[in-house]
Amino acid sequence: MVANTIQEHCPRWCERAHAPDDPPESRYHEQVLADFPAVVGHRRDLVEPPLGIAAELVVRRVRYFDAPQTWLVIEEAEDATRHLILSLDAATPLTAALGTVTRDHG
Repeated sequence: MVANTIQEHCPRWCERAHAPDDPPESRYHEQVLADFPAVVGHRRDLVEPPLGIAAELVVRRVRYFDAPQTWLVIEEAEDATRHLILSLDAATPLTAALGTVTRDHG
């Protein structure tokens, strides 16, 4: 766990270091939950995937300071311009779907 300088706002799961002079866009709590390679593409890639073009994806829990909502964010590690952003309520059916697929082995 990273020591934080802003303790009163930091949830126990936050791994991000904070500084009092952080700019507003950097004032958020974050925990990296997973990272893995995956092909990021289009539906047509399901027929003939671009082999060898895997991106590193990161799954993060994020909440901005003093915001009530915590988000699950899935994004490319190197080029985080595209994100899948889910509320925790929306993450529940995603978890169930992933569980079904992995339990049934595809």
